[in-house]
Amino acid sequence: MSYYKITNETAVQAFKAFDAAKANLIEQATKLADHFGGKPIFSNRVECISCAGINFHNFNQLENNHLWFKPKAANCFASSPKCGKPKAADREALEAIRAKYNAMMPVEVSRIPLLEAIGTNWGDCLFAPLSLFLHDDVIYLDTRLSLIDATEIFGSEYEAVKSAYQAAKVEVKA
Repeated sequence: MSYYKITNETAVQAFKAFDAAKANLIEQATKLADHFGGKPIFSNRVECISCAGINFHNFNQLENNHLWFKPKAANCFASSPKCGKPKAADREALEAIRAKYNAMMPVEVSRIPLLEAIGTNWGDCLFAPLSLFLHDDVIYLDTRLSLIDATEIFGSEYEAVKSAYQAAKVEVKA
């Protein structure tokens, strides 16, 4: 693994925009899940982050559980309203759930502008790990990718900054 830092203002602004959009996605998905009495499940893909659905703690005790897809391990136990044609008695209830769910579902957040700003694309990230964080308006990266606009740094510098970043995150939460 190689360690890099990027001070390019365009990349830093792209990182901040991505971070703000991600925070908004999390906030909106939490509101959606709270409305239906569950917790949000997120899909974290190479090219984007999105809300995958809602995890209900006690799905079997849910009042209208027959109107929701059953949670399965394959979909990280996320549920969403059923899509098929419901029985006549459930049609109105399902359409109301679908309408509210679709209206509240947050839009996915693309990583592509951020990746392009740091000098790579999502296809490169399929085969090489990429870990990055922003600290004091500098983007620090841990990757095997070759980045053109990045300055390679020593692992000790990266670890020192990462420790400071983690400590700052803990202070904010407290």
